[in-house]
Amino acid sequence: MGGFRRYLAVQTVLPEAWENDRAFIRSLELLGRAGFDGVELNILDPAKEDPLRLAAFLGRFGLSFSMYATGLAARTAGLSLSSTDEQRRRRSVAWTREALAFSSAIGGGVIAGFLKGAAGEGSEAHRGRLRASLAELAPEAARLKAPLLVEAINHNESPLGHTIAEVRGLLGTLAGPFMQVLPDTWHMSIEEPPVEESLPANLAGVSSVHLSDDNRLLPGFGGLDFPKILGALETAGYQGKLAIEGNVRTSFDEDAARSADYLRAFIGAR
Repeated sequence: MGGFRRYLAVQTVLPEAWENDRAFIRSLELLGRAGFDGVELNILDPAKEDPLRLAAFLGRFGLSFSMYATGLAARTAGLSLSSTDEQRRRRSVAWTREALAFSSAIGGGVIAGFLKGAAGEGSEAHRGRLRASLAELAPEAARLKAPLLVEAINHNESPLGHTIAEVRGLLGTLAGPFMQVLPDTWHMSIEEPPVEESLPANLAGVSSVHLSDDNRLLPGFGGLDFPKILGALETAGYQGKLAIEGNVRTSFDEDAARSADYLRAFIGAR
């Protein structure tokens, strides 16, 4: 089956004992056949995994490591870059440094979505702590050449950074090749519709875009007009990565395959 004319990844979870996890192996085989280029992986502890070994393993299926997704770890380990508990904030910064080092070894980046802050952490004090954390992480991201992508998340899900403009405000002068905004079409459908207009108007410095439907399922399972959205990205000259992300309706394998088929109609190989 043909691939895509743009780098297309999908987000999933790296299981324990992943080299021998039959369900994970079946998923990677399916993703390779479906034409995906890479995966964004939720990894609980970067210190417990070997990035080079993981990259070689993914390569067996024609896939690369795209991004280190941090949502699962943030919730499981209680990480927050905006915490006013200084010990917790420092632990979160240290964890993010390890994730950056992991990603640097295999050419990926790190996503800071829910890692930005937990429920109730939306005050000016929390905003100041988040800015301080980002300022500490920016030199490390640049040194390692591993971008930190701060995701704009809607107001129902995150206390800080709901729109692309708000995240850019949090980054301030830190913004650059290794400190970026990560847009997500689902969050944008809530905070800055219509996506086909707001997304192409806000692509400066963006190297990856999350594609998720307006019901938080994978593209093609909801009501967003992805032909129009992706056509607008083409017109705007966007050259970065795309990654599908969302909740599962039937199963990860089936939904990913169906979403790939849906997207292939308008971003398939020429």
